[in-house]
Amino acid sequence: MRFHQGMRYSRIQPSLRRRGPSLILAAVLALGLGGVAPRPAQADAATDVAALLDAASTGRWAQRWAAVRRLAGQTGSAQFAVRAALLRDRRPEARAAIAWACSLEPDLATATLLASAIKREESAAVRRGLARALARFKDRRAIGALIGALASETDARTKLHIVSVLRTLTPAPCLMDASAWQAWWKKHAHDPRFAPTDQPPTAKEYDGVRLETRTVAQVPTKKPTRAPPHLLVLPPFGWNTNIFGPYLTPLREVATITWVTLPSVQKLTGRSGYGDDLPTYPVARLVRALEKFREQRNVERFVLIAPGASGWFAMRYALDYPKQCAGLILIDTALDKAAYRDILQRAAARGTKDERFVAKTLMGQNSVPFNKATLNRMHGITMNRSFLEAGDLEAAWTFGRARVPQGFASVPDIAWARHRKVDVPALFLYSGVSGFSGHRHADRIQRHFRRSLVAPIKECYNAPYIERNLDFHRVVRTWLKKFELIE
Repeated sequence: MRFHQGMRYSRIQPSLRRRGPSLILAAVLALGLGGVAPRPAQADAATDVAALLDAASTGRWAQRWAAVRRLAGQTGSAQFAVRAALLRDRRPEARAAIAWACSLEPDLATATLLASAIKREESAAVRRGLARALARFKDRRAIGALIGALASETDARTKLHIVSVLRTLTPAPCLMDASAWQAWWKKHAHDPRFAPTDQPPTAKEYDGVRLETRTVAQVPTKKPTRAPPHLLVLPPFGWNTNIFGPYLTPLREVATITWVTLPSVQKLTGRSGYGDDLPTYPVARLVRALEKFREQRNVERFVLIAPGASGWFAMRYALDYPKQCAGLILIDTALDKAAYRDILQRAAARGTKDERFVAKTLMGQNSVPFNKATLNRMHGITMNRSFLEAGDLEAAWTFGRARVPQGFASVPDIAWARHRKVDVPALFLYSGVSGFSGHRHADRIQRHFRRSLVAPIKECYNAPYIERNLDFHRVVRTWLKKFELIE
């Protein structure tokens, strides 16, 4: 599995042999943010803001985020200094920090100020932060500016963010097409009846398991001739739906999408998941809950999409409920202990310094304790790899807002001998240059499927839906069409 999922092969960890599990899952609880000096007791607003902007312009995302949080706490005359810096500071890193601070504290700016800034901003990273901040205002005066920004946007990540924000502000039947947004806005700019159609996450029990879910409807570009497929998305184990953010938005042109936050180890087992208290994650129970969810939602079949360790749960659902599973999209997933063991051994022997640390830790070859601090460090490494920019504040926002309290838990291996040929269509999608993706074992795993494709995405290190979003969607759409899941 991808290393930030924290799966661990039990044969290498003697203390786990008695328990009989094959693999261990882990996720992160918290991130300590520091690196910013305490605010001087008697410093004027301009000096204080300038010091914070200096701190926000250097270092990795965790340290910069501490400065962002301090900027968000500015009051009184300091607010005016922050607003001025948003438009005038020459450093894009500083402007990005202010934009994200405005997303944390709407009083720090106004919708009209942010809309003005996004139209003139040169940095894509800053434009992403400004779009996020505009989502907090729920102010229709920003819609025109966002549509204009979408029309001129060239950065794929920023386009997805702008569209995601527009969908929170409007009920428009548009997604990625800027001209369609412009035509819609021309007709509805003066319509006072505004209510966005996308709903926030909801939580409900299914067969005794409480699931947090969020469903968004298809937004087709043309009138469909048949019901769209329903994608059931299982975010990485230990993360909520924000880990994907807006990165699956283009699939809404062809499918309805539901995200499910996987319940924590503590919630399903009542045990901590740390130290020696490592329970077995009740995979079968979770899968039954997913099936109950499908029944209650009156969905005929799901196409499951899952990255890393979450692919284990998706595969279990396909094996237990093959008639209710229309397909599997598995991203950077190793589907048995042999592949996972080989991935860790390769990374420990040939990986970068960070990769060697993670792999050796998961194999029990380090003296590093399996506690929250270690998991924080591993997830921090992975977030940097996912966003490929050490100072990317979106990584910090995701880290702080997208995690679910978790621990370690074992999961059983899949008995392939009992499932020699799986009839469910499958797509094995891998990050082409990642040592943790399992792509070397794809052909062997593929032999268990009657209908499947293996697709590495070149020049991608960790999260193809973030790093190479256009390639990711091209591959997924090709697979959906090949197996006649979409027109």
